[in-house]
Amino acid sequence: MSCCGSQRAAARPTQAPGSSGDARHWSAGAVMFEYSGQGQLVVTGPLTGTVYRFGGGAGRVSVHGSDAPSLVSVPGLKLVR
Repeated sequence: MSCCGSQRAAARPTQAPGSSGDARHWSAGAVMFEYSGQGQLVVTGPLTGTVYRFGGGAGRVSVHGSDAPSLVSVPGLKLVR
C-alpha cells in the first residue's frame, strides 16, 4: 500500500465547517451577547464547555471570547459591541 506523503492532511480545511469568522479576530476575554427570542435559550460553549443561559430576565450574558464565534451563528443571539 502506498503512502500519500502527508498530502491528505495538507488538503484538509483548517476551519471547521459551519464556524463563523476567523478565530484570530476574537478576543480571549469576555464578550457580551443579547438574546432577542422568546422564552429561554441554553447554549454550551464548544471550546470551554461553559453553559450559557439566555432569557428569563437576563438581558445580556457575558461569553468567553473563544466560544463567541460559534454563538454568533445561533438564531436569536446578537453580539453586543
